[in-house]
Amino acid sequence: MTTATPRTPEQVQALDARDTELHIAFLHALIADEARMAEIPPGATLMLLPDDDLELAAYNRERGVAAAAHGHNVYFRHVRVSELIGTETDGAR
Repeated sequence: MTTATPRTPEQVQALDARDTELHIAFLHALIADEARMAEIPPGATLMLLPDDDLELAAYNRERGVAAAAHGHNVYFRHVRVSELIGTETDGAR
């Protein structure tokens, strides 16, 4: 059984902010290519795993596994951040 990595409230807040930015960029990509939307099962919780932020990917994996353990339909999606529309990477992570 995997246990969640301990995090401070400030760390969680920062991770949630980065996750929101990633989802916004992903939504822009979906708008640009609506065919991608068909990949996501209806009603699923979408957990994005960015290729450029290992900490955020681990956080989202943990959250997705926890959601699945509570009976939610979870869809994990690896994301190449450099390919998303409107995404700027600064290498700070």
